[in-house]
Amino acid sequence: MSELTKEQIAMLELRNAAYHEAGHRIICRRFGGDGDILIWKNESGNPDEQAWRGQFRTRVCPQQMHDAAKRAGFPAVDLPDNWRALIGMAGLVAEEILRDGIDDAELVADSISATILLGYASATDLMTMGITNIDDFELSCEDVEPALRYLKEEWPLVQEYAEYHIAEAMAAEASLAFA
Repeated sequence: MSELTKEQIAMLELRNAAYHEAGHRIICRRFGGDGDILIWKNESGNPDEQAWRGQFRTRVCPQQMHDAAKRAGFPAVDLPDNWRALIGMAGLVAEEILRDGIDDAELVADSISATILLGYASATDLMTMGITNIDDFELSCEDVEPALRYLKEEWPLVQEYAEYHIAEAMAAEASLAFA
């Protein structure tokens, strides 16, 4: 088995970061919100950290859009009680789809649970999912299934957003190399 080079690992990490953040955006948009995807190279120099970082910044909150539409008498997307948790887990679910093409909610829930237990989930994702203690949480296939289904339905758009941000990050990196 061949070992991956540092550059290949960095490209995989860039791809994961972009798809992760695109997953958040897709689910947020599904519920009437939106936001911005940010991807940047990690310049810490710490080899134990990911080479690329990402963040989804909500600009339009689904709950606020829902409430405003209702007040104005417009039809509004019904928000499930766990809409925040679905947005929070969407990045991890997107990574699972990207990695293995999985569409079995139980396998995805198990994999995400392992990711959380190993300390690889971001504090922001955990907070949005409502997880305050990684040693004491439950994530069932019923929790994960809607996010998995929504992302699979919108996978071409997830890919479009992610690939755009990958290209943007690579262009920015290239321009810095020539500066």
